Amino acid sequence: MKSSNPFKKEAIKSNRFSTRVFQVIIGAATMLSILVGGTVLADTKAKNDLSTLYHVYSGDQYVGAVSEEESVKGWVDAQKDKLTEEFELTSLLSLKDEIVTIPEQVFNPSTNDDGVLKELQASAAFQTEAKTLKLNGQTAAHVAGEKEAKEALRLIKESAIPKEELDQYEKQDSSSLPDLKVDETRITEIEVEGFEEPKEEAVSPDKLVSPEKAAKIMLKGLKSETVHKASEEDTVEKIIEKYDMDQEEFEQLNPSLTDGELKPGSEVAVTVQKEGVKVHVKKETRVKESIDFKEEVVEDDTMPIGETSVKQKGKEGERVLTLQTEETDGKETAKKTADAEISKMPVNEVIIEGTKEIPSKGAGSFIWPANGGKISSHQGPRWGSFHKGIDIAGADDLTIKAADNGTVISAAYEGDYGNKVVIDHNNGLRTTYAHLDKIHVTPGQTVKQGESLGVMGNTGFSTGVHLHFEVHLNGELENPMDYL
Repeated sequence: MKSSNPFKKEAIKSNRFSTRVFQVIIGAATMLSILVGGTVLADTKAKNDLSTLYHVYSGDQYVGAVSEEESVKGWVDAQKDKLTEEFELTSLLSLKDEIVTIPEQVFNPSTNDDGVLKELQASAAFQTEAKTLKLNGQTAAHVAGEKEAKEALRLIKESAIPKEELDQYEKQDSSSLPDLKVDETRITEIEVEGFEEPKEEAVSPDKLVSPEKAAKIMLKGLKSETVHKASEEDTVEKIIEKYDMDQEEFEQLNPSLTDGELKPGSEVAVTVQKEGVKVHVKKETRVKESIDFKEEVVEDDTMPIGETSVKQKGKEGERVLTLQTEETDGKETAKKTADAEISKMPVNEVIIEGTKEIPSKGAGSFIWPANGGKISSHQGPRWGSFHKGIDIAGADDLTIKAADNGTVISAAYEGDYGNKVVIDHNNGLRTTYAHLDKIHVTPGQTVKQGESLGVMGNTGFSTGVHLHFEVHLNGELENPMDYL
């Protein structure tokens, strides 16, 4: 269908179409023929036999001739309507290469309207104005216009920012922000790394994508072609899996490659996934925080050791902090305190602590009841029964000492305990010392912490020289190790 045209083209252009008018210059030979063989009447008859055809061009490429100019114009309009409806276009369509018609008057016109329209269908390209989204300088997607570009950007931001916070940020006037209230948070800055200002570009309608798809592409990132050097273990399947490619994509990049040709050192074209856009967000938050009070101890020599009283209850203070945080793709990457203001000072708790020593009353802090030694048996199940205390053996000497100040309430031989001493420390605690060889104290006697109670022995039900030591609190058995 495509051929050259011997005529000179002179275009008359309009918004929708361009019509070119030929000026046919009759050569000297034609004039001579008319002068020799014709008359004025013959000339008039020849003019009446002329017909008009229209040469069709797509850009500089000749397409063919048609009998009706309107058939071409109608086809163009129909294509525009069809594409506009198919792709839901909002902007006007235009032809990538302008289609023009040039009229010519001839005696025997030869036209092919259907053939020309089929050729145009195959070769003519329509385009529409679009917004091109770029990711780190590379074209990522085309959307229909400014509105769609903004929608794609909004969707990218929503992938990392709650919708309510984003709405608030877009509404606020950064030049006159009110002071934050306690427990309020607001966004102060949003940066979409890798997203460039959309540029206007004419593209084929089938290149357009929805804002949703454009946002997904931008978030996922683009693929970049690189070279993989095959190893001895490599197969096509392993390479495809390693680079997360599909078979079709691999074959397009390596059309002649088969497993048989994959040798160690072979260079294989592959694609790698690059990072998509990153959403960086800066926020500020106003929070209230409690300030712990301190404990202040005041000694009182008129109060017995071990006794305390609260003179002044402690009260927590309060401070208000402004916290600045940074997030990337919804994850916190940095946090700092920008401002701190104390709204209520803490009040120290004042405790009165007695220092007056009363020999018959313990302070509640025990000493080891022997001179050295080690535990030969702990409290707990033993020999089918429960061992109530601990056994201490191997002491440096055999002196048994009072674990704390107190009053001796019993000092005598008692069955399996052998020689036993019990001290009431007059603070709810009582201690028992058993299997003594000798007892040095008597009931009713006041003893000081560390004073000798007797000599370690092997009396009663005993398997060797040792001290059996028990602790009771308000009548309940305790584990001595909680006090020593």
